Amino acid sequence: MDSPKKSLHVTDHLANERTFLAWIRTAIAVMTLGVAINRFALFLMEMHQVIPDVRDLANRHVEKLGIGLVILGIVMLVGSTWHYLHVGKTIDDESYRPSIKVMVGTAIAIGLIGGSTLIWLF
Repeated sequence: MDSPKKSLHVTDHLANERTFLAWIRTAIAVMTLGVAINRFALFLMEMHQVIPDVRDLANRHVEKLGIGLVILGIVMLVGSTWHYLHVGKTIDDESYRPSIKVMVGTAIAIGLIGGSTLIWLF
């Protein structure tokens, strides 16, 4: 009886899958935060209609922030799926090399978004 062929890179594929699942969890969290912010913006606009004195609470730009976070979550989901498939293929081909440009670019983008958010808050 022949035993099934074992992959030499099982641990690499499992690590790739764990990373992919972490990106999915993060994308879901970002989209959930976007929906929550969007709903809170609707609450503030309704509150502004009932109590006109609370104009400062009715920030209409918050709704766009919520929509942006949902779009960001979808982009993260698509990007992580592409990355998962790409890394899996390169592991099988034994040609995997970490992409330093993508990692540094992602870190810079997050830093810029965080910095601009900080400026927006104050």
